[in-house]
Amino acid sequence: WNKLHGPIQPSEDETIFPELRIIDLSYNEFSGNFPVSLFQHMKAMRTIEQTRKDPRYFGDSYFQDFVTVATKGIELEFVRILTVYTVIDLSNNKFEGCIQSILRDFYCAPGAKFSHNELHGHIPPSLGNLSEAESLDLSFNHLSGEIPRQLA
Repeated sequence: WNKLHGPIQPSEDETIFPELRIIDLSYNEFSGNFPVSLFQHMKAMRTIEQTRKDPRYFGDSYFQDFVTVATKGIELEFVRILTVYTVIDLSNNKFEGCIQSILRDFYCAPGAKFSHNELHGHIPPSLGNLSEAESLDLSFNHLSGEIPRQLA
């Protein structure tokens, strides 16, 4: 665990991490409004490459890399990582904000963890349309209302 803290400043820089697919800032003490603007230019997290027929992997041309990801309580080690694999883990911080405005930009992330923050609002029914989502952890926040039946 790191001891990074404070708010993450908004960014208008369109060149910031455009190819980033895995971001893990969990278990820190980031606070303030959720940094939606930071992620709006990370195009690789927001688009699905449907034109290629064969899978592309990170590290094919230079090196073999690996990452360990915990999803649904299971730790998985990826030795070759598909370029379409996207993970966002911002859990266990003190981020604030309305859940509707945060989630609208993460429609392609198969794994997204926003648990243990200070997020609020209703879970929008439109989340049921996230065909790429495999897991979405919103536990331990200040959400209200019912779980939409589209997610059941």
